Amino acid sequence: MKKVVYLLTALGIMSCSQEEFNIPNDNQADAGRVLANAADFQNFNISNHSALMTSQVEFTGVYFRALSDQFSTTNAFRGFWDFCDQPRRQIINSTANDDLPFQAGGGWNDFNSVINNANIVIGNIEIDGNTVIDGDTDLTNQELAGAYFDKGVAQGYLAMIYNQAYIVNPDTDPNTLEFSTYQEVFAAAVANIEQAISIAQGESGFQYPIYPNGEVIDGARFIALANSYLARLTIALPRTNAEAQSVDYDAVLAYANNGITTDLAPQATENVFFNNFQDWSLFDLSPAGYMPTDIKIQRLFDPTYDTDYPIDDTIILDPVVTDDPRVDEYYAYVGSEFGFLRASRGRQLFSSYKTIKFFNGNNQNQTGIPVNIFAAAEMDYIKAECYYRKGDFASAVAALDASPRATKGNQSTTAAADNVLNALLYEVSIELDLASGMCVEWAFMRRHDMLQAGSPTMFPVPASELEVTQDDIYTFGGEASAGDVGTATGANDWRNRDFVY
Repeated sequence: MKKVVYLLTALGIMSCSQEEFNIPNDNQADAGRVLANAADFQNFNISNHSALMTSQVEFTGVYFRALSDQFSTTNAFRGFWDFCDQPRRQIINSTANDDLPFQAGGGWNDFNSVINNANIVIGNIEIDGNTVIDGDTDLTNQELAGAYFDKGVAQGYLAMIYNQAYIVNPDTDPNTLEFSTYQEVFAAAVANIEQAISIAQGESGFQYPIYPNGEVIDGARFIALANSYLARLTIALPRTNAEAQSVDYDAVLAYANNGITTDLAPQATENVFFNNFQDWSLFDLSPAGYMPTDIKIQRLFDPTYDTDYPIDDTIILDPVVTDDPRVDEYYAYVGSEFGFLRASRGRQLFSSYKTIKFFNGNNQNQTGIPVNIFAAAEMDYIKAECYYRKGDFASAVAALDASPRATKGNQSTTAAADNVLNALLYEVSIELDLASGMCVEWAFMRRHDMLQAGSPTMFPVPASELEVTQDDIYTFGGEASAGDVGTATGANDWRNRDFVY
């Protein structure tokens, strides 16, 4: 009875937190069910592992992909055009914006829900003193490590995306809860992921299931994955190139060197676990793409290509000229088949290409196909970027030569600053697109000042949250705000770079 009462208390605290601060928790547990036995406790925790993974490949990823010029559209559905338009627009942070739950609200709701559920597990074990015993096997530390990992990674994404967020622990008093800066949230994220590693290292037979009845990660791969997230989230935190100068690149290198060496791409289960981010991004109108490949990609392949589509409606751009075989493996030339693109909304946004990488017949919600969450190649590019930041261009090239840039694309790189940086943009934009979850390209471009002027470099706390907390509503982005905190200057806009490799 003691355990039931204590868990009910924990649930009550978190429920109060969600209600007061308007953070939905889609996986809120029923106290009696979770406490019934070890299997149910594990299933609750596994459901939260699944929520963490799917949050990285959800619909919200489309907006970051738009801001980083990975695709282009004039389609106003769900505000897609708002995030692709040139010059850049502000994020509409208002409860009058029907698309707010998908835009600024998407990651906020998803990752805070993961944190809340992880806190239930952590509090149940560390505060209430409960254990998770399956037969003769004590799984308490296994479940605790998984919860710390989920919480830390979710906090890392909040820090990556938003200018501020909550730091919520199992014993947090919701009446005293205030926003913390993204730097403070990130410090909490690192501490929690490192705690997960520390606990997991001492456990034999450790398991971290991705989702119920899905792929199970063992202890060694779990630790490698945790290091990979530490590498990704640490290098992704800076909002500007100036801020990026203060990153400890030796620490990031250490994380990456201990990171994954094979992709994290568990198999989908229909209507349970699938890549909704890819599902929208790859939808095919036959012959055009619903979200056409942005001209940035063509320019990277072929530096003679235009940086904006010609506004003269008699001009149709030719296919790119490149010796990289990935241009045909990942993309398809469609010429004048522009699909939903409307010239009245800006012909400069047009494209003669669509993305076919990972395409599965307009349906990513199929059992057995890979759910691409984390590409091992990202570790290669993070290592190369660390060497670039350290001025060791030869080592950066060696890391690039060990990556798909050379092994798949047959591309070489000169050991010079601009060449290495251009090669990194090329690989992050082409190889990692849709292969490593959301935000990767956006975070890379912002920390090198490559986003177009006026692009948001972070998202505001959703207005729906600020109305509840009675804080002032604010936003980021827009051409008039270029250079302000949270809005890109365009100082190193990719369109102005000379793409020498």
